[in-house]
Amino acid sequence: MTSSRIPGFYKLSIEQRERLLSEQLGLGVDALAALGQGGISLDVADKMIENVIGVFALPFAVGLNLQLNGKDYLVPMVVEEPSVVAAASNASRMVREGGGFTAESDDPVMIS
Repeated sequence: MTSSRIPGFYKLSIEQRERLLSEQLGLGVDALAALGQGGISLDVADKMIENVIGVFALPFAVGLNLQLNGKDYLVPMVVEEPSVVAAASNASRMVREGGGFTAESDDPVMIS
């Protein structure tokens, strides 16, 4: 991926977004087109968990502008609230202008 900074992404059609992401991520357009098929079937859902009575679909979006430890990320987001993706992308853009997010972690410690 070259960059998670994609100005005007929201102005593109869904097909244009799929094409751009397939180029950025090195995926076939078919891989992203599959996202528009509505999720899993009832039969698959019933095999995954108990007591299935239906499935529930939500919009699948991409949060933009995230830069963590100098590396760019596109963040998959499934939400029903319209402002969440825009707010996360905007906040990431502002933080990006200041150098992006940084994170570190300690080595894992296991006890028994």
